[in-house]
Amino acid sequence: MDRTILAATTTVPSVERRTDSKFGHHGRRRNERSRTMLKILFAAALAAGIATASAQTPAPQPASVQLKALLDDDLAAVFRHSPWQATVRGVPGYDHLLPDLSFATLEKERARERDALEQLKAIDARVLRGQDRVSYELLRDKMEASVEAQRFARAEGLVLSTLGGVQNAMPRMAQTTPFRTADNYRDFIKRISATPKFAHETIERLRAGMKSGWLSPVPVLDRVVAAIDAHVVDTVEDSTLLTPFRNFASGIPEDERAALSAAARRAIAEDYQPALRRFKAFIVNEYRPMALQVAGLATLPGGAEYYEFLIRTHVVRGMKAAEVHQLGLRQVERLRREIGEVALQTGFKGTTDSFIESLRTDKKYFFDSSDSVLAAYREVGKRVDPQLPKLFHATPRMPYAVRAMTPSESASSTAANYMPGSLPLGTSGYFTINALGYKNEATWRTETLFMHEAMPGHHMQIARAAEMEKLHPWRSMGSRNVAYSEGWALYAEKLGFDLGLYKDPFQHYGHLQAELFRAARLVVDTGIHAYNWPRDKAIAYMAGQGGLDPDFAVSEVDRYFSNPSQALGYMLGQRKFLELRARA
Repeated sequence: MDRTILAATTTVPSVERRTDSKFGHHGRRRNERSRTMLKILFAAALAAGIATASAQTPAPQPASVQLKALLDDDLAAVFRHSPWQATVRGVPGYDHLLPDLSFATLEKERARERDALEQLKAIDARVLRGQDRVSYELLRDKMEASVEAQRFARAEGLVLSTLGGVQNAMPRMAQTTPFRTADNYRDFIKRISATPKFAHETIERLRAGMKSGWLSPVPVLDRVVAAIDAHVVDTVEDSTLLTPFRNFASGIPEDERAALSAAARRAIAEDYQPALRRFKAFIVNEYRPMALQVAGLATLPGGAEYYEFLIRTHVVRGMKAAEVHQLGLRQVERLRREIGEVALQTGFKGTTDSFIESLRTDKKYFFDSSDSVLAAYREVGKRVDPQLPKLFHATPRMPYAVRAMTPSESASSTAANYMPGSLPLGTSGYFTINALGYKNEATWRTETLFMHEAMPGHHMQIARAAEMEKLHPWRSMGSRNVAYSEGWALYAEKLGFDLGLYKDPFQHYGHLQAELFRAARLVVDTGIHAYNWPRDKAIAYMAGQGGLDPDFAVSEVDRYFSNPSQALGYMLGQRKFLELRARA
């Protein structure tokens, strides 16, 4: 995976709208809310750990009770849409479910959003205090965006992704589900058996996209099909979904293990495998023949307006795609210049491009074993953790660990990711690294990647939010925004300078390269979806100006085609945190 303000999860759009009046377009009332919002957001930050909170939220008032009910309702909707989140966080009641993509549920959700917005408008926000006021502003911002999104009904057919979906859901759940009791295994089997429904509902959404002309492009489809093929097996014994049933938790009675294993095998053979084959057949035989080779949003009817909507509501307020594109070009130029300066410090003789190429390809800059990968990242943690009190008054009680990916994870996952822990389950957060792929793991990026994924990045932000007992759980689990989460993590990388990291010029290069990668994303994502860039141009830019391995550049570009605007959140979010820190 690819987290200044450390709080329960909030949303950057609300920060943008209400902390700078120049971004307001809703009259004097909006400007008043903008001035108020900056104050209460900093109060939220103080409560979360950057400084010690001193104010106590007063006893609940009727408005607070109404707000809590709306937060409860929206959090339940989040878990219905993404039951996996509930499972990994230890929230009961969702462990047997897969996402419900049916049109009937979609219509109910639209009505719920409209009703919630009307109820929020009826609440007198002036009587809300402390974190209740922050939660109100964030929930209202989310509901306003959700209701506005209903204008773009055609986008509901764009449900394919290179990161998730039918083809990836169950294998990832097999890796991340906490298996402790027999019921955990039974619920997992129910999820396997729910795959036909999940696939059918996905197909119905895709058929709607075929009618409206909103289809995913061929390269995305080919990656989805390849992922399906990776999990279609000739014999059930070869399925990765059986992995949990080969290594039962110690608390599972011996007499239940055989029955659970048999039930899992039946579900895989009778439900899961046929569903994958039907899903693939639909994509190959019906959907792909209608798809375009390249289709950024601007090529679709109404797509350009939708892309601007995504930037404004899902990433950052106050910027148009054209402004983001130009910002990216300037940042790429700056970072490449700084990389050239680092090259001189190392004594390298040659151009900036040749320096980047050398560090990308010379095997002396890569690990020589899986153990050395884990040792290097754990060593960074030993240097970073004791210094965190210099920057933060509070750090998470929840522990974290650096662990290696399993073989199945290594075959299908990115080079690194963070998996949240759970207070109810008593599980740690995990910074997971592809140690098995050590030959492709660069030694020069250990410091910046640790800062991003572990401390003070994702683990710091997510764990602290979960530990704030007086904060509604919606703030840590129901209000997600990529510019907030990934923007914080990229900002956290920069805190390495405050902690004495990046003194080694090669580690400094690793930090700059990570930022260059995110700056290039600003150029390419907007290039694809606002300027109709062809795929080969986008790939060439990521590999050339962004300094990426060519194969990785291809997978990145296909990700941008299937997840418009998501890649913008990293650098735009980081810049917002830097702006807020400068104001503090």
